[in-house]
Amino acid sequence: MLGIILRRLVNLVIILFVVGTLLFFIIRAIPGDPAIALLGSTAKPEELEALRQDLGISGPLYLQYLGWFGRVLQGDFGMSIIYDKPVLDVIADHIAPTLTIAIISTLLSFLLAVLITVWNASSPRNWVARALNQLSQIGLALPDFWLAVLLIYLIALNLRWVPTSGYTDIWVDPIASIRTLLLPVAVLVIGQGASFVIVLREGMLGQMSQLYLRTARVKGLSEFAVAMRHALPNALLPILTIVGLNFAGLVGGIVILENIFVIPGLGSMMLGAINGRDFLLLQGGALFIAVLFVTVNLITDLTYALVDPKVRVS
Repeated sequence: MLGIILRRLVNLVIILFVVGTLLFFIIRAIPGDPAIALLGSTAKPEELEALRQDLGISGPLYLQYLGWFGRVLQGDFGMSIIYDKPVLDVIADHIAPTLTIAIISTLLSFLLAVLITVWNASSPRNWVARALNQLSQIGLALPDFWLAVLLIYLIALNLRWVPTSGYTDIWVDPIASIRTLLLPVAVLVIGQGASFVIVLREGMLGQMSQLYLRTARVKGLSEFAVAMRHALPNALLPILTIVGLNFAGLVGGIVILENIFVIPGLGSMMLGAINGRDFLLLQGGALFIAVLFVTVNLITDLTYALVDPKVRVS
């Protein structure tokens, strides 16, 4: 277990170095001057040059890189030109909405997938369980942005049950937060849940036909108990990787949903940084997402060891 953690920490350092270096040079290849974007095209040349020096984007590119890299090693990711705040503070301000949506939608999707697949495996002739499996194919094919617009039209505009957009911190007003989170979470649960059901169903059907379950059946356990207590733990390993990577992908990739529902999360922050040529904020946000991917992979590996004793032994 300790070896896994140490290897992942080494990988984290390597990944951050590679990702940070690539991002530094790729982002600076984007057309546009942050100084002009901030001061306007009518600013004087000396004012633009002074701002470029303050932002660390003046001089040869390799010197800019060395200066940026040295500051990052000290924990200084620079100042955001859009928000006029340290990059880490801006990320901290925008991470809560994205993490809240990602955590809630992933947990609900996983729990629904487990219930549906265990029910289907223990009652394969039940028409409701079979119908849910078929619906998962449809849910997987529906684009998130189309489903978001459809739910806004049906639930928010016609029925007026929830607001069409906005975000309320769950720790400030839980009821208002649930109302604002309902539609974006529903969109993600439909898509995620469908993919989880498809993957987990294949594993469960394969486990239910194994010979080792005969002992459990001979003891008089119901098919539901056999599926839940014995087949499910062995069928979980493939889906754990999907759940982990899907969660990390949500944190860095729900730009469209955050803009549709006007949620001030990481996706909206990154899109604003691109439009405003905020190089340092783009780099800091991308590095944060890279750290999250490696951390989620580490947690997934540790979860393997908890679920499967063979992994602990190896």
